[in-house]
Amino acid sequence: MTMRTLTSLGNRYLIPGESGKVIGRVNCTPPITCGRAIGVLSVVMTEHSCDVVVVGAGLSGLTAARLLHKHGLDVAVVEASGRVGGRTFTLENPELGMVSDQGASLCVPAQSMLWQLMKDVGVKVWQQPPGQTVYVTEDGVWRFTPTSLPTWNPLVRLDHYNVFSTMDRLANQIPPEEPWEAPSAQEWDSCTMKDFFDRTVWFKSVRRITDAFVRVLACAEPEEVSMLWFLWLVGQTGGGRWATLVNPAAASDGEYRVNGGMQNLCKVLVEQLGDRVTLNCPVTKVTNVEDGVLVASNKATWKAKAVVLAVPPPCYSKISLSPALPEAFHHITMGHVCKCTLYYKTNFWGNGRVQLFTDYPGCPFIYGFDDTLPGNKFPAFTAFITGRKATEAKEMTKQQRKNAFCQCLARAFTSESEAMQPLDYVEKNWNEEEYIGGGFGAYFPPGVLTCDRMFGRCRYDPTGRVFLAGVESATCGYGSMEGAVWAGNRAAEQVIAVVSQVADVSCPEEEQK
Repeated sequence: MTMRTLTSLGNRYLIPGESGKVIGRVNCTPPITCGRAIGVLSVVMTEHSCDVVVVGAGLSGLTAARLLHKHGLDVAVVEASGRVGGRTFTLENPELGMVSDQGASLCVPAQSMLWQLMKDVGVKVWQQPPGQTVYVTEDGVWRFTPTSLPTWNPLVRLDHYNVFSTMDRLANQIPPEEPWEAPSAQEWDSCTMKDFFDRTVWFKSVRRITDAFVRVLACAEPEEVSMLWFLWLVGQTGGGRWATLVNPAAASDGEYRVNGGMQNLCKVLVEQLGDRVTLNCPVTKVTNVEDGVLVASNKATWKAKAVVLAVPPPCYSKISLSPALPEAFHHITMGHVCKCTLYYKTNFWGNGRVQLFTDYPGCPFIYGFDDTLPGNKFPAFTAFITGRKATEAKEMTKQQRKNAFCQCLARAFTSESEAMQPLDYVEKNWNEEEYIGGGFGAYFPPGVLTCDRMFGRCRYDPTGRVFLAGVESATCGYGSMEGAVWAGNRAAEQVIAVVSQVADVSCPEEEQK
């Protein structure tokens, strides 16, 4: 606790720091005449000094903090919410002996940086073998393997192949680090994916698949997202066929889960960082000062050499940055997503990683899968509501969403007696998270990505002290946990380079005699 002489400003009182600069404010009632000195009061306002402050204790921020700590830097991680993990969130149900990932959950061997991190920190994983894929439309239920399509019509198959191969071909023309340098960047950034599909897709059945593809990856509608941004995203995620109904990689490699849930990875990282992580402490201001940066919250301040912002774009507007980020950053939009899980006595849908795609009137769900984790007493099935359907589903009650999910499984697996009697139902609406605001990653509306090429400049400014992490700053694995790890490592490496240069300048070697 520090003692400060406060100055009244209405019913708010300014708290000066050691240098006399204002480091905080405290409310008081009744107010005292503006400008009047009110004497010495006791105010809980802790002041810290460290090398680097990491704002955000999600996977990206914790990855950055881990690397900085390994290089001998004194790190402070400041998290606004009361938990770590960001967009990973493992929900525990002790009564049923269950855990479920209500946030990010899956990893594949191709995600090399995420894979290496899990190996380095000792997190154990298990493989979920591939199973059948079920596609439910108003015309019926189709069952097929990950290497086939639910149609025998050669023209439909050709249409499907053409649109996704075209997306892959165009995506390969976009430089990952500088998408605004693509040959047709301005043209593509002025269009939406709806515009692209309107002139590329022939059949309605294929159009349903392409629209669902956008809704699953971007959590937004095709008419909302920039064509340039989405093609760039496709390039980051392994190509157009990676997340469609046809996914040969899933058939050969399978997918992996973290024992105890994906949030467990973040908890292990926090254990390694010890008391360097502070929760329930929203950062309100970040200011460049002459010899570093000042990070302020309503509880404490940190004086550091650099700061890493590892938060989603909605949090940029919650923090007063000096100098400020370009205005275009505030036009990056979080998608809409709600993740829902049902627990049952038996897995009546079958064994392996059973996947479900749905597209029929009245069904809010787009994509689902077997979500049974090792050690769980009962099997589980999880599904996503994304895009416009997620905003519409908010008007439903929780019971109505639960019933719609049960009916969807009953229709897909022709087992109404079991599907309509779940043991439990849980859901997570990510748009209600105050310090995240949506998922899985933000999307770019038309015209934002090519706006003055400012994203390239803001990702790394060697003259500044503020560095961006978080999955939205990734140019590899954007929107995934791989991207979060990649961005965290990149931001940490940039900070290490800058801090090392500062140290060299401030402590020059003695001249040889």
